[in-house]
Amino acid sequence: MYSLYSWSSPFESEGLYSFDSSCISIQAYLQLSKAEWQLHQVNNTNISPSGCLPALLCPESVVESGFWRSIQSLKNQGINLDAHLDQEQIAQSTAYISVLQDGLADALLFSWYLVSENFVETIRPRLAKLFGFPMSLVLPTQLQEHAVQRLKANGVKAEVKDDAAETSEASVLRSKLPRIYLLAKEGFQRHSDKSAHPIYEQAKEHLNVLSQKLASKRYFFGDAPSTLDTVAYGYLAPILRVDLPQNTLKTIIIEQYPNLAALCNRIHEQLSQPPIVCEDSLLAGIGSIIKHAVSWHAAKSASPKVATKDPHLAEKVRFVTGGMMVFFGYIIYNGILSAPASKGNQDESSIEGLESRDVLSVIRNI
Repeated sequence: MYSLYSWSSPFESEGLYSFDSSCISIQAYLQLSKAEWQLHQVNNTNISPSGCLPALLCPESVVESGFWRSIQSLKNQGINLDAHLDQEQIAQSTAYISVLQDGLADALLFSWYLVSENFVETIRPRLAKLFGFPMSLVLPTQLQEHAVQRLKANGVKAEVKDDAAETSEASVLRSKLPRIYLLAKEGFQRHSDKSAHPIYEQAKEHLNVLSQKLASKRYFFGDAPSTLDTVAYGYLAPILRVDLPQNTLKTIIIEQYPNLAALCNRIHEQLSQPPIVCEDSLLAGIGSIIKHAVSWHAAKSASPKVATKDPHLAEKVRFVTGGMMVFFGYIIYNGILSAPASKGNQDESSIEGLESRDVLSVIRNI
């Protein structure tokens, strides 16, 4: 039996068992391939040898980390959704997956983390509840920063500036306004959906390529699902199944690319709740230790023994409290519970040597 270690999910009520697209993709792969597996939901990457999730523990106790290494390991052991594809189709699948991981991923990150109304009202509260205190104060913002860094590296700007240049008179007037007014004004502006942002036009370009490939077929390569279908589900499902206050991307897919929305629903209907055997995290482990210690002391105090006053009790309490504060401060400061690596630091979710525009030009000539 395989054990999949995956980022956990604040969207289980929506039928998603991770907030990470790569984790959702490999979960769908395991279910559609009828493999025997169990899900470990984790909120840290210590289980992974490369420090990234998903991580797959194979029956022979070999751990593979990252989407591509995990998929290749499954294929080497006979669990292969691409067995019905020829070499040309496999090459096409790789190119289309690059389109998803390069282009659509950016639009998803933008919609979740850079549209402030979505982040403030939905994404951050759900993630905060998932991680629990005190990491709820750190990890949602860390994830947002990683999204900003990736989008910035890809040339995506958070704001759309007007073409008209600001006049010197307007600049002088602006400088005389109270700073608190300017901050409030900019805050309200960031809450807009930014539906005219260029990233949505880029997303349409990628979605158009995928939609043309799918056409009216049940799956991208016929009547049987492939790796490409599971990856498409991994990126489409968080867009289509998570309700956001401002959801331009969802509207675009439903109204302009209904065949992609139908593919996502078709795959989702075939998936069931995975066998979750544990919901593990570093804080959960610390919590269980503290709970065990409290229970032990409670049982000890309830035993029929003559109580004696400990003259050093106050000193011990201060020592333990101070130690816990230092410990939590250390893990927060050093980022032991880390967010998923940014695109610049990971090589598992992208294909080396392929750029989005190059892939699109190749696909058009296929």
